[in-house]
Amino acid sequence: MKSVAQALGGLFVAVACLGAQPAWTQGFPEARATINGCTTGAALGSALLIETPSAEGIKNVTVMVSAAGLSPGKHAVHIHEFGACTPTCAAAGSHVDLGPAGSNLPVTANHPYHSGDLVNLQIGAQGTGSMTHVTSRIAVSAGNLSIFDADGASVVIHAMPDTYCADTGDPNCAGGGRTACGVLTRVR
Repeated sequence: MKSVAQALGGLFVAVACLGAQPAWTQGFPEARATINGCTTGAALGSALLIETPSAEGIKNVTVMVSAAGLSPGKHAVHIHEFGACTPTCAAAGSHVDLGPAGSNLPVTANHPYHSGDLVNLQIGAQGTGSMTHVTSRIAVSAGNLSIFDADGASVVIHAMPDTYCADTGDPNCAGGGRTACGVLTRVR
């Protein structure tokens, strides 16, 4: 079994990798977050969002998340509607769902198709992991799909996986309780 120091060492390597961006990302809209534990407040990871245009002019956002100190297995990752993680991670609100003309719809309106839904983060036996996902359902820059409205946005890691099921009233359908949260800040 690896020690906490080794797991944190892996986190620092992952965070350093997120900081060393490839040349293709230079100058594009970008947002970052330090992800902290919901119960301890300790730094557990980081998120980097980079928006680039597609060949057809669609905004694609590459979301990269790295984390350490989480239980092994899959964890749901979502962009949430408010840029707040304190006093509790519930301050982040529901999943972002931009819907028509940028209106944030209730969480039950169309799960599993919320704008802020991402793929699950896989945490290995050492307690570390990372994920990369590309979405065209949100944007870092201004416009109808921007996550940066007056309330901002957060990235939340949940305790369990998102099973992408229809909303059946199961509180664990989209990952259950919140494990970690980070307020997204637009860098450029």
